[in-house]
Amino acid sequence: LPAPTPRAPQPGQGKQAEHGDWPCIQPRVGALSYGQMWAGPSLDAALTAWRDDALVREAVPVLVARRTKPEEAEAALARFVREAGADKNARLTLLFAGVFTEINASRTAVVAGIERYARKQRDLSERIKTESLQLASERKDMATQMSPEFQKKEETLTWDTRIYDERAQALTYVCESPVLLEQLAFERGRAIQALMD
Repeated sequence: LPAPTPRAPQPGQGKQAEHGDWPCIQPRVGALSYGQMWAGPSLDAALTAWRDDALVREAVPVLVARRTKPEEAEAALARFVREAGADKNARLTLLFAGVFTEINASRTAVVAGIERYARKQRDLSERIKTESLQLASERKDMATQMSPEFQKKEETLTWDTRIYDERAQALTYVCESPVLLEQLAFERGRAIQALMD
């Protein structure tokens, strides 16, 4: 039987020369720009000042958590507006600054993680190639094929190939994570701006 080999190239593999270790079909965007999702007041000062507001600090983790359901986010925003007082608009600006900062940081970490994932896949692919060539050479000798060492090498190759395939299949879902975080930032930006006078 022919030795197992890596499957088809992973999504986006052709773009690796352009984007280094980026393996996804989706374009690589290292960091988001708040101008894409925020039409309210400038966030330049708010991007650092939001942590000084206790009400904002309390609300941000709820709004950035992907497990937060839409109705929970809506309730959290309604509660925030009730407690924000006369400075509602300024505090809503701080709130989005906090949400944007935290989502952007998470997304940047996810992008770096995807690139590490791709490097591991590339290294594993090279190892599988080397193992396959070595086994193909040794397979010519019947006595070698029957040896425990050869059997162990075949098992290692099969295992490495299985890991490679499973990771390649998971990559499609992994590549969606930055997109989902970007969508979350857009959604939170729209919801917060809708509450401003």
